[in-house]
Amino acid sequence: MILSSRNNILALHYRFFFLIIFFLLTRSFANGQSGGGMTSPAWVSMITRNALKEPASNGAFATAPKGPALYFIKAGDMQVPYLVRVPKGYDPSKPTPAIVFLHGAILVKDSFQYKNPSLETEPAFWVADSFNVLIIFPFAKTDFKWTNQTPAFENIVNIVNQVEGYYNVDKKKIFIGGISMGGIATFWFINHKPDMFTGFYAFSAIPRTDGDIKYNNITKSKPLYTFNAKDDPVFSYTEMENAYKEHKNEAPGFHFSTVETGKHRFLYTREGVRVMYSLVGDLLGYMAGPLQR
Repeated sequence: MILSSRNNILALHYRFFFLIIFFLLTRSFANGQSGGGMTSPAWVSMITRNALKEPASNGAFATAPKGPALYFIKAGDMQVPYLVRVPKGYDPSKPTPAIVFLHGAILVKDSFQYKNPSLETEPAFWVADSFNVLIIFPFAKTDFKWTNQTPAFENIVNIVNQVEGYYNVDKKKIFIGGISMGGIATFWFINHKPDMFTGFYAFSAIPRTDGDIKYNNITKSKPLYTFNAKDDPVFSYTEMENAYKEHKNEAPGFHFSTVETGKHRFLYTREGVRVMYSLVGDLLGYMAGPLQR
């Protein structure tokens, strides 16, 4: 009973924390302060400057600039970019959780869109400081995206491995997910790399991949959190709902959450930011079970 009471108090504490965060974010949206208005050259200069020049030597990780940092990794004959958002509380002497966020098709162009300064306002980046987590943000493009292209999926694995060379990543707390195309890609990792990640999530996505989904890889210790808006005109809310109902018994870690409105890009609304914060709280175990949404 004492342990249960402590868990309830902890849950209330963090729910109160989220309410404060959500209030501040709502004010930020209302005041038009969600973006920094940075120009593309200034953005590229900052993310380039923030990158560490060398990986850790003999297990000694370097102090890292806070904020987004730009890196490249070789994939075939390409240099593929990705960002690492370093939280203000990052301590190179302590293992830090990491969350991989896979963007949607809106950023899929003929070239990688890492020079776009609006990336600064990605909701995934907002949670970095509050939870002291590293955010890994890969990029896709038209001929190298997360839709049945195995090299693009395997590149994500290589990115995570490279990040572990530069930053003190807690290998027991690495999570992966994304929105839309990036959310669908999550199911590839559930199928092919379940042991590499501690948990999964998907916004505005449906359960599709290049083969049957291995729902039994979704366990209480490796959960999947999905979030779908009922008015999504791109991917059917009903399809995800039906998948949850059909497979929840074989996938005990499958959590299906509903957003009433906001359509396909609800994540980029006030409610979406609240959902992002509560998701990370769930992934990191700050709640006594998933939030009732």
